[in-house]
Amino acid sequence: MFFLVKPKNRYLEIFAEGRSEGIITFPTYVPGSYVIRDLERHIVEIDGERLTKNKFRVKKRFRYLIYTASKDQREAISTNDYLFINPPAVFPFMDVYEEYCVKIDTQWRIMTSLRRVEDPQRGEVYCADNYHEFADSPIEASPFLREIQIDETHSISTIDDIDVEMLKKIVEEADKIIQPPKDRKYIFHFRRSDKNFGGIEHRYSSAIVVNWSRKDLATLFAHEYFHRLNVKELVPKDLKHNYENEVYTDLLWFAEGFTDYMALLITLRAKLIKPEEGLKTVLSALHDLTFPGAKRTSLAEASRIAWIKLYKRDENFLNSSVSYYEGGLALAFYLDSKLIRHGRRIDDVFSSLRNIKEYTFEDLDKIAKSLGFHELDLAYKPSYEIFKAIKDDLGIEVTDEGKPYYGLIIEGNTVKFIEDGSPADIAGLMPEDQIVAVDGVNRSLEVRDSVTLEIIREGRLKMIKLTAGKSPGHSLKVKIEGEIAEKVFGKSSVEGKYNTNVI
Repeated sequence: MFFLVKPKNRYLEIFAEGRSEGIITFPTYVPGSYVIRDLERHIVEIDGERLTKNKFRVKKRFRYLIYTASKDQREAISTNDYLFINPPAVFPFMDVYEEYCVKIDTQWRIMTSLRRVEDPQRGEVYCADNYHEFADSPIEASPFLREIQIDETHSISTIDDIDVEMLKKIVEEADKIIQPPKDRKYIFHFRRSDKNFGGIEHRYSSAIVVNWSRKDLATLFAHEYFHRLNVKELVPKDLKHNYENEVYTDLLWFAEGFTDYMALLITLRAKLIKPEEGLKTVLSALHDLTFPGAKRTSLAEASRIAWIKLYKRDENFLNSSVSYYEGGLALAFYLDSKLIRHGRRIDDVFSSLRNIKEYTFEDLDKIAKSLGFHELDLAYKPSYEIFKAIKDDLGIEVTDEGKPYYGLIIEGNTVKFIEDGSPADIAGLMPEDQIVAVDGVNRSLEVRDSVTLEIIREGRLKMIKLTAGKSPGHSLKVKIEGEIAEKVFGKSSVEGKYNTNVI
């Protein structure tokens, strides 16, 4: 299938040609992002008959106009001086196993990992052997676009400034584990925005969009780059994308959470963050495992319900679920700390997986046990069990356990979270309640034995008496010494703490 793309401000006009007339399908989600986006809703004109929300009957040649104003790197944006396309957000498929080619009708510089071809009739086009490769290859273009070389096979595609030395160190350190092919180039697509969207992985590229104030880019770049191995080369056996319906796996805690931990290790080994920062990242992940959601949900279940929980995170998330990113990072840290005592490292897990490629939990468990770790089944137990295991193993102190607390998170004067079974819950507070007075005075809420709150809920003024109770404990403190401190954090002794924002 061939696409001729004519960029316009806020729109892409696309002239497509298939091998014959038939039914085309627009993806409803993008691989690597576990939420139904229904991006086909952006189609405003199409030469064809709509059959379902995302399927059309078309002739061999057809035209469509699609709205493209998303700043999210998982989607597409077209302005009068910039273009970014994540292909599944824009292009349909008919037969996923046929060749797909695209021509961008512009004089701007174009950056993509797609194969460049000089077509006798069409000129410069970019192609992939099948839709899977095509969908996995973002396209970026702009008169201001620069290609910045990191080394012979890695480059940055950007209209903004970026710390090239940082990326060079990440690539050098990560490639010791990834061992990528020397004959295939890799592109980091990077852009600053007024939104902090993070990143998304592709086999031969990654796309990262962050806001102007974000400085902590090292672990983000390392995370997306390590996906070149973990997810793009090593894949959960049941993660078979079909572009239309949810696909389920129990193993996102390994695909994403272990990647998070490897990104942390890479940045620590490259000396791009301080040991204390690395420890704080671990404590932050453990902090999230102290809430009711972690006592109710395993990492395996959190992986399965990513489509309706993590990617649709609401104000009750910490009560009802757990992040497989944070939980997976914590489990990876626990595994690594145990393996260190056996003279092995988490790196050895990935080395062993290379012989399997498409893995199951049984594969992971067998490898872990062969290296000396016998607790990977924690992924199928309530995630709080991971916290308890690490707490007992490393002597982590829960500094606020048993101390007076209300059990809520406040931003400004607005209630954002209420912990199940907490004094705030018992008192009847609700998310989005506006606290306008504490004991008759307009002041910040501080923990006391008892206070009377004046709140506004749905425009109505209410009085609520709030009595402090004992905190189950969320703030953490630890000192790690010896071999684990040295090998994980690069320092013979490292200590740190993480203070919760729950009062």
